[in-house]
Amino acid sequence: MTKLWGYEDYVDHLSHQNDLVRRWAFGAIENRYPNRYTDEVSKLIGDKVEHLACAAPKYLAKHDAVQHAPAILESFKNGRGYVPGNCAIALGHMSYEPALDVMLEYFSQTKSSETFVGILNYFGDVRHGFCREALKSVIVQIQDAFVQGAAVTNLLKHHNPEDIPFVLEGYVGDGVRDRDYNTCLRDISYAIGGGEYYGELAGFTQTDILKNPGEPIDSLISGNLNIKLDHALRENMIRALDDGLYEDFSTIIALEARRIVDARYSENAHPDWLEDSYGQDIISLTLLEELSKRSFLWNGIKKSEQLGSSLISFILSALVAILERDAYLNALSSDAVVDDMIRALKNSGPGLPKPIQEKIKQVKPISQLRKALTEDLMTWGDIWAVRIMGQIGRDEFVPDLIKVLRSADSPDYIYSDAIGAMNALDESADKTILAAVKNKELGDWESFPVLEYLPYSEAYDLALQRWEDENNEMDSYELFGHCLRGIGDPRGIKKLQYVYANENDATYIGDDLECLSVVHKVDIPEMPDILSKRKELEERQKARQKELRNLAANYSKKKEEGMPEYGAKVVPFKRESPKVGRNEPCPCGSGKKYKKCCLK
Repeated sequence: MTKLWGYEDYVDHLSHQNDLVRRWAFGAIENRYPNRYTDEVSKLIGDKVEHLACAAPKYLAKHDAVQHAPAILESFKNGRGYVPGNCAIALGHMSYEPALDVMLEYFSQTKSSETFVGILNYFGDVRHGFCREALKSVIVQIQDAFVQGAAVTNLLKHHNPEDIPFVLEGYVGDGVRDRDYNTCLRDISYAIGGGEYYGELAGFTQTDILKNPGEPIDSLISGNLNIKLDHALRENMIRALDDGLYEDFSTIIALEARRIVDARYSENAHPDWLEDSYGQDIISLTLLEELSKRSFLWNGIKKSEQLGSSLISFILSALVAILERDAYLNALSSDAVVDDMIRALKNSGPGLPKPIQEKIKQVKPISQLRKALTEDLMTWGDIWAVRIMGQIGRDEFVPDLIKVLRSADSPDYIYSDAIGAMNALDESADKTILAAVKNKELGDWESFPVLEYLPYSEAYDLALQRWEDENNEMDSYELFGHCLRGIGDPRGIKKLQYVYANENDATYIGDDLECLSVVHKVDIPEMPDILSKRKELEERQKARQKELRNLAANYSKKKEEGMPEYGAKVVPFKRESPKVGRNEPCPCGSGKKYKKCCLK
């Protein structure tokens, strides 16, 4: 096979003067080589391209490159837009305590909401008394729901049970005020490891959990092989909800949580490797017990069914999060063996602890991981197995990832994870993947994002072949252009020039065309037009951002003044003629497909 680019080539291009080339090189390093590390990414700290200036600290934090924390801190102080917030988050992930004084200073001065929320994330990750007090002050003093929610989530990361009454009184309130309790409880649920469960329950629109609780409860439990509800407990829960005894339901759940936690940890003692699990269990238990004591909150359900549905969903998600953590106890031990880790993975929920992930990556249990996938691919264990396959990167995983992509739907978590895992496999897998694309073992929509990170002439040939195939179902010019840019074959320049000139909805292909031409040092006549259209787009975006800021300011002003909001009737857009797909017969009657006829 003819290889066009290697790892060192991408590293060398990180310092290229062209913005698009730097993004191309970083994208390859981030997606094709996520398990390798290069110090060269540190050159992108404070890059003039906001995306790169945000992505570089994230990359360095992921690889625990604390040696670059001082430079990230400088970028925090000097950056604009989203850059400072992302730098603060990265420093928090590094647990870089020397940044604390700077964060406290900017905490009281910054006017940027993005930077402020980034600082809150830093305060959540750095376990210091000053951080905790700062987060509590936000909950008391700032009324913005988004900022308050970020403060609550990060305060509870400190796992201090004394903060639970404070949060319930200062954030959730008495249950009868006019506010979005779904948002409040969602913020808290993420801190205790139940965010995904709460989202599933709160979004379960097929059945009202107050009127018919059995179906959403069973649906929630079915996604995790490890979680089992005692039959008597399930019946008592459903009976209490059916009878409208919501306070009794809360007490039932609190007592069950107390039984689990008391059995899980010896009194006032637990090993260091269970510190995080213990912390989450204790604040979850404290939350459930505090809620069960607040009769006025449960009385508020009579005035608001939405509040009732949110509270019941929250309590169930807290219990399920506690149950989920039972699968991890043995695997977190220093004495854990491979079977313990695979059992934890198969029985996991959305919160598989990072130490377990790292242990599995180190051991590389290839056959056990492949066997861990279920037939239906419907559990969190399946998702984690796919993610870790990509982190291990062995070519043996290719058939399994192909199976996932053929079986899953594009909106599913596991679908995007399988694409990412396929991109991340070692180069030894490249030949097998190219053969799978050639033999159409992968569908059209899957093939292009997979080919994008295979820098071979053969990958370019396959991409062009699939694109020009009359039976091709993938009709996104954007995906096609990204694919050719990612592959990096010089022949892609002429193809993108043709697309840019002839396709009526592909002007944004200009970035891909410019990047390829610069990488290969080819002068193209389209550059003035590309630059002109890019400038026009940037001006439109700035104008739109200004308009949105004004709308938001007016909305906030009207809300504060209590003024009713009136507006003209909005007339929905109506297409005058039916939309024609690229692969449909051309409306002109030629008998050809639209993409082969009038679309050009």
